[in-house]
Amino acid sequence: MSYNPAHRFKPGRLFITCIDAENIRGRADNNEDTLTPHLLFKLPTTGIDLPIQQSRIGTIKGYNVAFGKEVVSFDIANPEQLLIDGDISLIVQLRDGLKGLIAQCNASITEVLLTSGVETTRSLSVLTPGDTSTNSTVNLAFNFVEANPGLLKLSFKNCVENSSKRYISVSTPDGQSKTSSLADRSSLEGGFSFWVDDKNWFGEIDVEIHEEGGDQEVIGECKLVIIDCFKGEDGEMISSTISMSWDRRMNAHTPSISVRHCFLAAGIVRVKCIDANGVRDAAHPRVVIKAAGRTLMTEKPTLTTSSSLLWDNELEIPVVSESSLTIKFGDFDQVTGEFESLGSSDLSLLPLYKSASIDVSVDLKHQNELGEMIDVGKIQLALQFVFQGPTKVAFPRDQGTVQSYIPGDSEAITEQAKKNAPGFSDFDIKQAFDKIDLDKNGYIGAAELRHCLVCMGEHVTEAEIDMMISMLDLNGDGQVSFRGFKAMVESPDPANDDFSYLYVPTRSDRDQGNNIMQEVFRKHVRAHSITKADVLRAWDALRRSALSSRRGSSTRFDIGYEQLSELMPQFGDSAEVFGLLRSDTDNVIDGRQLVMSFASVAAFSSTEKCKLAFDMFDVDGSGYLSIDQIEVLLTCTHSSKRETLKKKAYNLLRLVGDKGTEGVSMKALTLGADKFPSLIFPSIVDQKV
Repeated sequence: MSYNPAHRFKPGRLFITCIDAENIRGRADNNEDTLTPHLLFKLPTTGIDLPIQQSRIGTIKGYNVAFGKEVVSFDIANPEQLLIDGDISLIVQLRDGLKGLIAQCNASITEVLLTSGVETTRSLSVLTPGDTSTNSTVNLAFNFVEANPGLLKLSFKNCVENSSKRYISVSTPDGQSKTSSLADRSSLEGGFSFWVDDKNWFGEIDVEIHEEGGDQEVIGECKLVIIDCFKGEDGEMISSTISMSWDRRMNAHTPSISVRHCFLAAGIVRVKCIDANGVRDAAHPRVVIKAAGRTLMTEKPTLTTSSSLLWDNELEIPVVSESSLTIKFGDFDQVTGEFESLGSSDLSLLPLYKSASIDVSVDLKHQNELGEMIDVGKIQLALQFVFQGPTKVAFPRDQGTVQSYIPGDSEAITEQAKKNAPGFSDFDIKQAFDKIDLDKNGYIGAAELRHCLVCMGEHVTEAEIDMMISMLDLNGDGQVSFRGFKAMVESPDPANDDFSYLYVPTRSDRDQGNNIMQEVFRKHVRAHSITKADVLRAWDALRRSALSSRRGSSTRFDIGYEQLSELMPQFGDSAEVFGLLRSDTDNVIDGRQLVMSFASVAAFSSTEKCKLAFDMFDVDGSGYLSIDQIEVLLTCTHSSKRETLKKKAYNLLRLVGDKGTEGVSMKALTLGADKFPSLIFPSIVDQKV
């Protein structure tokens, strides 16, 4: 069979089963016992010669020789080197130990190497030297097992008694290794996963049983042939037993252990680096692609201009469970072989799995001497994903933390999932909520939602995140409670404008910040008829007192109860509110918290409260509120302890903060108060609600 260039050879192991030879000529009729017939196999190659393989001596029966179905094999790392004149040919010889060559033939095995996993039996005509015709044959069975890159999963059972004091260690020829206690059933039955590729395809996995500690004397060992684990269907769990060699003191133990293995073939991500713009100068610029320890590097650029670098080569990196790649740009030292990274970025593979091909612009980041992450240019990439295994296999495989997609068929999966999806129990919904609630504070924030969507392969903007949050954030604090999340899951159409009317919030949902403290302030305002002017006079008195104080900036607004009565007589007897704001160990309070708490319940507009807040907390006059100043502001407006409001302060800074400043300006605070009213100035809800 002549090789069709449209087909693609893969490395693997060729198994040849020696069945028998029939009608063999050239032996002495009465001296059959003196013959020692065996089969010899040779694969001609244009590269490095492969070792010659031969069978054991066969059993003579008349003019036939039986070989007992003995199996010999060739490890073929580069099948292309076997191509001679468009064909791959196997030399088969029947030989005798004394007479030498008895008969031979050349058999084409091109088709065998292109049909992995299919056993074919062939009857080959063999010629005796000098003959032009023959009725002598050699009967063989061929089977080629492709060596694909991928993930090999192993589990073990029935290893040894007294398992709590013993360990099993498993290692591959290329240095991968894992150790587990024999008492750890979860690890034994699924905790051993190894990457297999051309570095270890044709090797063996060492399995050793150790005494307690894992580094002590080996009491049992065996070997597992890696390529044997490629047999069977992709993803199929296959059970087998392997013989153990035990220390003589372990004779009472079983001679073999149970092994289950499953091979998950890799898909190929083809990455074409198109160009790089705005990157730092490099003497020998290169782009490195990395996935789970596997690293590939581009060649030098084909064209270098004053503003960009252009490449024209493609890298192929195998992936199984990976959901992202690391992209690095840097300088390659051709003398030492070292690569200095000048910028890097992680690239999610989920959009690629969904569509099978994408073009992306990757923003490179680099940490400067101050520890800050700065922009250092862009790299334009074209990616394709190819998987030649079974259909309907979703990537990433064996990955429970992110969504998986059948390449190029994500819409079909989505629709089918919708058709087949059963109703969700409260337990299911709570589990999903807890997975998104990364900091376990009982609420889903914008950063957590973005992380979840990125893991699902979605590229979303800040505006889209805000819109999603606001759809469920009925109290305006920039977070989603479990009740809001549950209502969304159970709603037939949460995107409908009527969704907010379907979700009836409780008092705690509408006003998480309302508590006993705010109710006391509300009653105090009513009892003493405190007006907006009273609050402003109180702030003016407090500010003047602070300016005349010699204390540090962090304590100059602290006042005791007597000073409170002197500075703010319009508030009447304020012992109760003072007691609420005072800590258990101090006899002073931050006067700003008192004033802002009154402002929160008095007749101040949102803009007026923002202006007052800036006057109070922008103590350094920078024009921005820092994260610390925001925390102090929120302790006042929420009448709560500072440590309980750190998450709200972070959300406020992220949602409305001015980029590049790590702070919130007056304008941004005003806009934020309108967009997320309960996050900054929670409303006071009547107790009857």
